[in-house]
Amino acid sequence: MDVTNTNRRELLIRLLKDEDESVRKSAADALEKLEGKANMESLIETYRHGDKKTRLNAIYALAKIHEEPASEMLVEASGNDEEDIRSAAVRVLGQRLDPKTISPLIERLDDSSMTIRTLAVEALANFEDRRLTLTLLEMLRSDNKYLLITTVEALGRLGSADAEPALMDLLEHDDAEIRRAAAAALGE
Repeated sequence: MDVTNTNRRELLIRLLKDEDESVRKSAADALEKLEGKANMESLIETYRHGDKKTRLNAIYALAKIHEEPASEMLVEASGNDEEDIRSAAVRVLGQRLDPKTISPLIERLDDSSMTIRTLAVEALANFEDRRLTLTLLEMLRSDNKYLLITTVEALGRLGSADAEPALMDLLEHDDAEIRRAAAAALGE
């Protein structure tokens, strides 16, 4: 039986009234995905031609659409000239956890904005991939306290033994917040 999106949508809508709560939830989730896919091209167009607020809304709307064109647009947005756009895109890429976006997120570690660098560290830590440890260890060279703390926390979440020597060195840091973050990271 060939089920079109319209028929699929109608069947899922009927399931929203199912007596079983898990069936209702699954139907609602499926409808959300279908709606997102249907709106993806429109959202991408909106991003390309909208004002700043509209582009930001489009980025956040694309967060749940795990399709290649959406990922490509988000990667493109992560390199935008405007910091707010880059910031939103990096956050969303860190939520989506698409392995194809690790490399573009690593590129953001060299961003001119310390905020974007910090968000990129947070986004990469979300992947919970210990292979990122060596990349993140490079960020410990920063003089920026907040980037340093975020990196220490990210290394703690990754839990790689490769980070332990650097984290132990930070237990002697002049700044108490950095020592606290290093101690917490070693406990994870």
